[in-house]
This record gives sequence, C-alpha cells and structure tokens, in this order.
Amino acid sequence: MNNDIYSMLNDAKINLDEYKKDDFNDIEKKLLKKNIRKSIKINSKQSNRRKVIAAAAIVVVLTGMSFGNTRAYALAKINLVSESISSVLGIEKNLEDYNTVVNKAITDNGVTVKLNEVILDDNELLISTNISSDKILKEDDFWNGNMTLYINNKKVKFIGASGGIEKIDDNTTQQVIEYDLDSIKDMDLSGDLNMKILYSKITLNGDEENVNGTWKFEFKTNGDKLKIDTKTVNLDYGFELDNGNKYILEKYTSNALGQKVYGKIINNSANKETCNILLKGHDDLGNKVIFDLSRGRKDDFVLKYENVLVGNMNGKASKLILTPYAVKMPEHSGKEPSFDEYKKVGEEFTINIK
Repeated sequence: MNNDIYSMLNDAKINLDEYKKDDFNDIEKKLLKKNIRKSIKINSKQSNRRKVIAAAAIVVVLTGMSFGNTRAYALAKINLVSESISSVLGIEKNLEDYNTVVNKAITDNGVTVKLNEVILDDNELLISTNISSDKILKEDDFWNGNMTLYINNKKVKFIGASGGIEKIDDNTTQQVIEYDLDSIKDMDLSGDLNMKILYSKITLNGDEENVNGTWKFEFKTNGDKLKIDTKTVNLDYGFELDNGNKYILEKYTSNALGQKVYGKIINNSANKETCNILLKGHDDLGNKVIFDLSRGRKDDFVLKYENVLVGNMNGKASKLILTPYAVKMPEHSGKEPSFDEYKKVGEEFTINIK
C-alpha cells in the first residue's frame, strides 16, 4: 500500500472566484471545509496537487467569515507554527493529558523532518509533523512524507487518512494527519506502547521531486487516559437507503478530541454505488449539529461532529435531535454533490448524551 498521503487526494474542481463571502450557505461552507480536513481517501487513484493548493486558499477565505467558532479554527489553521494538534483542529479543550510531545528533528539528505506530537485515540492516530529544507518554496509548494508505522514492533497499515497541510515559512510546511489504523484488531493497545514512525521518502508537491533517506522516530505513547475519559452512549437506530443498504447506528462517543457516531452497514445493494451520509439537526439548546461521514467502508462507517462548521459542542447540552440524510456519489467525478442533492432517508431521533 502506498502511504504517500497526497498521492491519494481526491480529484476535485474548486473555483474560489465563484464564491463571495456573504453567499456561503451551510453546505458550501461544508464543502470548502472538507477540502481542508477531509480531502484524503485511500481508494483514490489520482493525485491532484491543485486541491491542496486550493485548500490553502480556502483557509484565507474562511478567515473573513463569521459563523460560530469556524473563524477561530481558520485563524488557528493559518498559525500552524504553533505545532499544536488542538489549535489546528479548532479544539478548545486542553489536550496535554492525552498527547505525546516528541519534539524531535532529524535531517537527512538536506531535508529535516520534525515530529511535533501525536495522539492515540483508539484506532486513530493523529500526527503533527514539520518538513523543511534549504529549498525556497514557491507559494503553492508543499512537502509531504511517505510514512510507515510500527506499534510494538508490528507494522500497522492504515486504511484512511484526513488532515491538512500548510506552508508556515519559505522553507517549511506542516501537516496534521489523522490516520485510521488497520490490522490492530488483535493488538493490545493498553498501557505504554512502543511506537516507531519511519519516513523513507519525502516528496515535493506529491510527485515533482523526491528525496530518499531515513527519518526514524522511536518513542512511547499511551492512549489509556483518553480511552478512560471517552463517554459512550449505545444507540439503537437505523435507516435504509433506496438501494437496499441498511445503516445501523451503534454508539455515540465523546472525548476531548470530539464526538463520533459509529455504525455498521448491512449490504443488500445489487449495485456498487457509493453514498455519502450525514446527520443533521440541533441540540436541546437550539444549537445546530452536524455529523459528517469521516470513514465509510463496505461494512461499517464513522461520522464525526463538525466543529469547524457549527462550533464546538455546547457542554451544557444534554440531547441531540438528529435526522439522517444521504446522497449518491458520482461514479467518475470527485466533485462533491450539492446540498440540494442530499435527501432525508430516515426519521428524526434523539441521543441522550448525558
């Protein structure tokens, strides 16, 4: 499996000139945001350098908007020199109890890779990395690395990733990537874990220039505290799409990194069409709530609460009142469907989050 993140970017068509600051409705803000944080899928067959470039431009556009705490996220996103995962993700909570600060830099063949910090959240690993060299980067240039991960000396594959990248000075880009780990079902992830992150190739703009070398980081991390502090609510709700596939919502989780809804898919479809789903509604205090598809596979899926769109969840809320929506994805285009194409596919339901 090729673990070069930016060789897996989806094809997308983005024209910022078509938008004006005051013209953004909720779904348009959503589509812009997705190019910053959710543009990467393992099954993509093409890389699109322009999408990363557009994502950087979109951040600047978002800075001038006023909708909830998304503005705070955009400002934090631009100030990536902080090297903090929480600031990049727009998380208000202090993550010091959960992160592992590595803060180690290795230079090989003129390229320096600095591993800032990592956070292990069950089967997801968030990594903040700076990559720099003596090369003066053009406005749209970016570095990225081909990463291999080992946990307790066992190689771990990842089946998906999402994140963002930004140039923070003339020589350096920073990336914060969340890896969806695979092949860990039989692994004991409790207690201290011996981690090894190995970069063997650094690329410029995904494919224009390759630098081979060895950038190896070995350290210990521990996800027990975050796991203990994760609240779980079991769910018993499902809905069916027109193609016959049934989606079962199994649990809701909440921790310092955010809120998620986990579910399974009973695949009854005779065709191979792909659908995007989301949950939309409000809490019992009247605040807008959106859970967007973060990971979708043949048999299961994960939806994540979108703090970028609607701000961090209100800590005083006790209920979430949600409705499922879905849209069929284009077969031959990476262009996101419009909001009007999402259709209601189930009845309103409530999650008692307290």
